[in-house]
Amino acid sequence: MTVDVLTLSHYTREHLPSIRSTLVDVYAEVYDQSGEDPFHSVARFEERLSGHASGPSWACVIGEIDGQPVGFAYGRLDSVREWRDVLEPVDSGVRDYGEKGTFGLCEIMVLRPWRGKGIAQGIHDELMEQRGETRASLLVDSEHPKVRALYERWGYRKVGQMQPFEDSPLYDAMLLDLA
Repeated sequence: MTVDVLTLSHYTREHLPSIRSTLVDVYAEVYDQSGEDPFHSVARFEERLSGHASGPSWACVIGEIDGQPVGFAYGRLDSVREWRDVLEPVDSGVRDYGEKGTFGLCEIMVLRPWRGKGIAQGIHDELMEQRGETRASLLVDSEHPKVRALYERWGYRKVGQMQPFEDSPLYDAMLLDLA
């Protein structure tokens, strides 16, 4: 009997040139759509990745099994400006950036054969354990209530909605207290 062991590795923006192709390959496999949705295209992901990783707070965890990537998560410090864009906030505290800031989880994904095995949460938790911010945020497509329910089981709560780009879906904005 073989046991699959998940290896988790941390990266910063200085590592992006060496891991970029891994992130793009995983994204391309997860969002294999043959160009149906321009927002979720690989080219647009690469643009967002470059923007997200442009600041010094960018951090990433890649999960591998037997040396093969199975998923990743990355994020960076949110800006106060982003929280002004929350639509119909659930509570007034949503715009309280927190004493130590908010870590924005920009992307988290796991390849299909590895889903439902706790890998996404393992990658997420590993990334969050390294953070010093007061809270973490993420956006989940409002049309995916099952995914939102998963994040709620991890401790996130819905605090409003956002549409960060003109052509992006409407997202549920969620927060997780880290401190």
